[in-house]
Amino acid sequence: MDTVLIIGSNSFSGATYTDFVLQLGAKVIGISRSLEPFHAFLPYKWHNHENFTFYPLDLNNHLNEITTLLQDIKPAYVVNFAAQSMVAESWQNPGDWFMTNTVSTTKLHDELRKVDFLKRYVHVSTPEVYGSCTGFVQENYPFNPTTPTLYRVLPLT
Repeated sequence: MDTVLIIGSNSFSGATYTDFVLQLGAKVIGISRSLEPFHAFLPYKWHNHENFTFYPLDLNNHLNEITTLLQDIKPAYVVNFAAQSMVAESWQNPGDWFMTNTVSTTKLHDELRKVDFLKRYVHVSTPEVYGSCTGFVQENYPFNPTTPTLYRVLPLT
């Protein structure tokens, strides 16, 4: 199976997805701004996966290193879970959220568009772009964000 680069591999969803892809037999390179926390929070640590390598790299501060790693390993897939996600805190420090979720992500996208070896890039977002919802959300729902960062990025309808 192909190599998958997972950015935000320590996040709640990213850690579960990392475990899932490893169980499929993929070679996985994990990147996250934080060191790996307790194993209880990382489903991929619950199994004896030999095809996993972790790098503590921050999208905001280590884009050059991430780009070099990308060029070195030439993954077939890149899945991006990296984001600032705490809605309440986004109101206290909107600049931090904007830097990670908009500026650094845009810079990453700019680097990814220059490579010719990717089969697919998947950017994982948050349902927060749709605002407060009940039940299931369809992808064609209108954006209605309630955080200051998303107000600046997404058009309100």
